[in-house]
Amino acid sequence: MKPSIFKITGGHLTARDKRNILDCIEYLRGQDHHNAWLGYKGSPKRYCVTADADLPNIYGVRISENYTTDWGEKRQREWKFTVEAKGIDPLQPVAPKTDPQADLFEGMSA
Repeated sequence: MKPSIFKITGGHLTARDKRNILDCIEYLRGQDHHNAWLGYKGSPKRYCVTADADLPNIYGVRISENYTTDWGEKRQREWKFTVEAKGIDPLQPVAPKTDPQADLFEGMSA
């Protein structure tokens, strides 16, 4: 089965966002912690991916984007998503005590 991302909650995810989320999951697979904002050089978007402790292949994703307004002011916006990954092995969640990002998703609405 081809690796794919399906949005469960949140706004619109572009195809590029879905590919980037899959890349983040594969990158985090080799890491002993998941406390990182990941992105590509030159891209205004960064991704924070956290595995769900109860459900395999369900991930909480935050996307942060830096942009400049028409008046030259630098701004940042963030989105929160819940996604399901299919066609890949589940990413093992990091224990909440050692995951500094665990509180990032608390209190945010979609």
